[in-house]
Amino acid sequence: MLSISPTVEVVKAAGLAASNALHAAPFEARDVVWHPHVPYDSVCIELNRVAHPHDVVPAIQAELAALGVQSRVYESGLVPFACRTTLNYTAFIQWEVPTFGTVAEPYLATASLTVREEGRVLASAGFALDAMGFGKWASTRRKLAPLVRAIVQGPPALRPDALTARRD
Repeated sequence: MLSISPTVEVVKAAGLAASNALHAAPFEARDVVWHPHVPYDSVCIELNRVAHPHDVVPAIQAELAALGVQSRVYESGLVPFACRTTLNYTAFIQWEVPTFGTVAEPYLATASLTVREEGRVLASAGFALDAMGFGKWASTRRKLAPLVRAIVQGPPALRPDALTARRD
C-alpha cells in the first residue's frame, strides 16, 4: 500500500532493503581444520546445554542427513559405547529488535563444530557474523550449513568438485 508521503515510502523501501540484506548474506566456514581420515557415515552429537539456541542441533542434524551422515544426540559426559565419532558444538546468540519489529529476538551470532574419532580431532570449523551483521536474521540451518559441509567433506579447496574444476 502506498502512502501519501514520499518520505514515508523512501523510509519503507530502505527498511525493506536493509531487512533483505540482513537475511541474504552468504555464509562460509572459518578457521577450518581438516585432517585426512576415513569418511564417517554416522556421528553422535554431544548436547551442549550451555548453548541456548534451541534450533542448533536440529539444524546440524538436517545438514548431516543431507550429506548422508546419520546422527544421534547424547547428554554431555555420557558418550554411548557405540559412538566412535562424536561432534561437539558451541553456539552464541545475541538479542536485537528486528527492523520494523517491537520485541527483541535471538539470532545465532557465532558457532563452532568439532568432530572427533576416539578423542582425535578429525575436523573443526567456525562461524561468526561479519562486522555489519549481514545475515543475522537468516536461519540457523543456513548459517551452519557451510560448517557441516566443511567438517564432513573438508574445506572447499579439497572437495572433489573443486579438484575437478582445477584440472579443467
